[in-house]
Amino acid sequence: MNTFLQDVRYGFRMLMKKPAFTAIAVLSLALGIGINTAIFTLINTILLGSLPYPDPDRVVAVWTVPPQHPDQVDTVSVQDFMAWRDENHTFEAIGSMVDNTRDLGAEENGLPAGRIFGEEFSPGLFPALGVQPLMGRVFLPDEDQVDHPAPVMLISYRLWQTRFGGDKNILSRTVLVNGSKTSIIGVMAPNFRLTDDNADYWMPFQFNSFQLRGSARYMTVFGKLKRGVSIAQAQADLESIAGGLAKRFPRLDTDHGKPWGIRIQPVRESLFGFMTRPLLLLQGAVGFVLLIACANVAALLLARASSRYNEVAIRCALGAGRARIIRQFLTESVLLSLLGGLFGVLLAWWGVHALVAMAPSWFPRLHETSINGRVLWFTAFISLITGLIFGAAPALQGSRLSFVEGLKDSARGGTSGAARNRLRGSLVTVQVAMALILLIGAGLLLRSFQKMQGIGLGCDPRGLLTFGLRYRQNQFSKPTGMYKGLPLWEVSSVPADTIARVFDRLQTVPGIQSVGGNLVPPLTGALSLPFTIEGRPVEDASALSAEIYPITPNYFGTMRTAILRGRDVSTRDTASAPWVAIINETMAHRYWPNEDPLGKRIKLDLAPEEQPREVIAVVHDTPSSRLQTKQDAALYFPYVQMAPHISGPFVGVHLQMTFVLRTAGDPMSMLPAIRKVVAEIDPNRPLADPKTVEQYMAQEVEYPRYYSMLLGLFAFVAMVLAAVGIYGVMAYAVAQRTREIGIRMALGAGQRDVLKLVVRQAIFLILGGLILGLAGATALTRYLSSELWEVKATDPITFAAVSMLLISVAVIACLVPTLRAVRVDPTVALRYE
Repeated sequence: MNTFLQDVRYGFRMLMKKPAFTAIAVLSLALGIGINTAIFTLINTILLGSLPYPDPDRVVAVWTVPPQHPDQVDTVSVQDFMAWRDENHTFEAIGSMVDNTRDLGAEENGLPAGRIFGEEFSPGLFPALGVQPLMGRVFLPDEDQVDHPAPVMLISYRLWQTRFGGDKNILSRTVLVNGSKTSIIGVMAPNFRLTDDNADYWMPFQFNSFQLRGSARYMTVFGKLKRGVSIAQAQADLESIAGGLAKRFPRLDTDHGKPWGIRIQPVRESLFGFMTRPLLLLQGAVGFVLLIACANVAALLLARASSRYNEVAIRCALGAGRARIIRQFLTESVLLSLLGGLFGVLLAWWGVHALVAMAPSWFPRLHETSINGRVLWFTAFISLITGLIFGAAPALQGSRLSFVEGLKDSARGGTSGAARNRLRGSLVTVQVAMALILLIGAGLLLRSFQKMQGIGLGCDPRGLLTFGLRYRQNQFSKPTGMYKGLPLWEVSSVPADTIARVFDRLQTVPGIQSVGGNLVPPLTGALSLPFTIEGRPVEDASALSAEIYPITPNYFGTMRTAILRGRDVSTRDTASAPWVAIINETMAHRYWPNEDPLGKRIKLDLAPEEQPREVIAVVHDTPSSRLQTKQDAALYFPYVQMAPHISGPFVGVHLQMTFVLRTAGDPMSMLPAIRKVVAEIDPNRPLADPKTVEQYMAQEVEYPRYYSMLLGLFAFVAMVLAAVGIYGVMAYAVAQRTREIGIRMALGAGQRDVLKLVVRQAIFLILGGLILGLAGATALTRYLSSELWEVKATDPITFAAVSMLLISVAVIACLVPTLRAVRVDPTVALRYE
C-alpha cells in the first residue's frame, strides 16, 4: 500500500510539472467520457430504468402476427382479446387498452372546454399492471359492460394539479366528458405511465355487441403471467385459443387461409424496444469518440515517455524492476483518466439537460432522465478502463529501456526509436479512420435530413392554421348490422351539420383570408382504401387503392394547390347531387395512362349505399406526409357526399373535420376569435390540436433532426480530437528530427526538400486512416440504413465530400509543424538537444 501511495503522489507531481500536457489530456478524456456518460444516461433511463409496476418481469404485451409477415406485430381485435381473457390458463390478469382523446366540457367556474389525451382500459388491465391509484379506486370488473361502459374516469396527477388545482374533494366531482356526465373515481400516482407519457385520463373500454361478431385490430393487450409461467408457455396457451378463433372467424382471423400468429414480449421491450437500435447506435458513436480520445492521449504519453528516458534509466540503475516502472506509468494514466472522468461528469450533467431540452416531445421517459448511481458507476468504470487502455502502450514502451540504452538516447538528444514512432503513427491512423467513420455516418443523416427538407410539397404551408372538430362515436352513431364481416354504423347528421355551420361562420371572421377543410391536418398522413373503376373487370380491384380525403369547398384554394384540369368542389356538390371526386396527377397517370380521366367513374366500398363518383378534376401532387418516399394516388371528394351508414373501421370519416385557415398575419393570433366562433355554435366542443401546418411539418422531422444533430456533434468532436492528434504527432516528429533537419540544410538541402521530408510522413498517416475509415464506414453505415430517407448507406457523394473535409482538416493540422520545419535555422538546429 505504501508503494502504491508513493506512485500516486509521484504521479500527481509529474502531472503538475507539465500543466499544458495534463490540461490537454484531461480535456480530451473529459469530452470522450462526458458524452459517453450523457448517452448512457438516456439508455439507463429508457432501456434499463425501473418500471412503475410491481413484478415487471411478469408483465408482458401480447400481439398478433400477420401470417404473411412473421417479422411484424399487429394490434388485437375484440374477439381475440375476449377469447384470451376468458379461456387462458397462464395469466394472472389480462387487459386491453387503446389511446384516445376526449373533450372535457366547460365548467361553471369559467374554465373553458379542453381537449385531453388519455387511454381506455379494460378493468383487468390495472390488476395486470399491479398498480393502484394515489387516491380513490380503479375500475370494477363490470364497468366495461358491452354497450354500457360506466361513466367513470381516473385522472393523472398532472391534470389534478393543473385543471382542478389539487382539489382534495376531487373524488366527489362530476365533469362533462364528450358531453356526458362522468364521475372522477381516482387520481393516479405522478410516476404512472403506460404507452403515453402525456396521458391525463383513463376510462373504461367501450365495447359494443357488434364487435363481438368481428372487429378490426386496434387494441393493445397487456397481461401478468402467473408465477412460474414462462413466456413460451403463455404463447403456446394463447396459440391454442387462436386456432379455435380462426375456425369461428375465418374471414377476420385468417389471411389467405392461414391463421394469425401470437407474439408475447416483455413489457419493457414492448414499450421501449423501438428506441434500442438508435440509442445503441449513438452509444457506439460516442464509444468511437472515446477511443479517439484514448488514442490521442496515448500518443501524448508516448511522446512524453520519450522525454523521460533518463529518469527511467536512473530508476533502473537504482534497482527498480520493469513491473514497478509499468505500474508507475499506469498509475499516472489512471490518474489522468479519473480527472477526465470527474470533469466528464460535469460535462455530462450539462449535456443531459441539453439532450432533454432538445429532444422530440414524444421521446419516452424524458421527465425521468437524470444521472443516478448506476450512471456514476458506469462513468467510474469507463474512466478506469480508459486509463488502462491508453496507458498500456506507453507503459510497455517506456519501461523497455535499460540503463545503457538510456545513456545512449541521452547522448543522441533523447530521440526515440523507429518502433515508438510507428506506434504513434498507428494511433493517429486509427484516429483518422474512426473520425472518418463518424463523419460519414453524420453526413449520411444530414444529407437524408436535407432531402426531407427539400421535398416538393405541391402547396404553400406558410400562414396556414389548422384545428379539428371531433365527435364521439358512441354519442353520434349506432351499430345497425354487419357489412362484409364488420359492424355497420348509422351516423347522425349532427356532426356534418355542425361542421357546415362552423365552416360558414369562419369565413366571416376578420383576418381569415380563406377557409378549407380536410379529414386530417395537411401533410400528416392519410387513410388508404381500395376502389373500383366503372367498366373495368372486378378482379382488377385488388390492385386499385388510393389515399382518401373528404374535403370542403375551397380546400385547394386555401392550400394553394394547383388544379391542373377540371373544376373544384363547390357548395352545389351536395349529398343529393351527383357524387364527384378529384384525383391527383399520380392517380391519373397510374390508372388512366393514355386517356383523359375526367368523366370516368370510380366507387369506394365504405357502405352499401356508396354511389359511383365522377372524376371532375386533376390536381397537383401533394404528399400525404413529409416523410413519404413515393407519391401515392390520392382521391378527394366532398365530405357531405357520404352514405348515412359506414363500416366500423371508417366511422371516424363521418365524425371529424380539420379546418385549414389562411390568415393575413400570425396564424396563432387568430385562435381567440376562432374559439369564440366554435363556442357560439357548441360551447362544449374544444378545438382539437390547434397548430400551424409549419408546426406539424417541424414535428414530423423532430426525430431525424435530433438524431442527425447529435451524431453530427459527436463527429465534429471526433474530427477536432483527430486534428489535435495529427498536430501533436507531427509537431513531435519535427521536434524530434530538428537536429537531422539542421544537418540536411547545412549540407545543402532546400526548404522544398525539408517540406517533402515532413509531408511524406503526414501523407502516409492520413492515407492509411482514409483507407481504413472508408472500409469501416462501408461495413458499419449499413446499420444506419433504417434511419436514412432517400439516401443509400453507401452514398458516394457523402463519402467523397466527407473524405475531402477530413483531408482538409488534416492538412491544416499538419501545416503549423510543417512550416516550422522549413524555417529551421541550421545553426540553431545543430546545437539542438
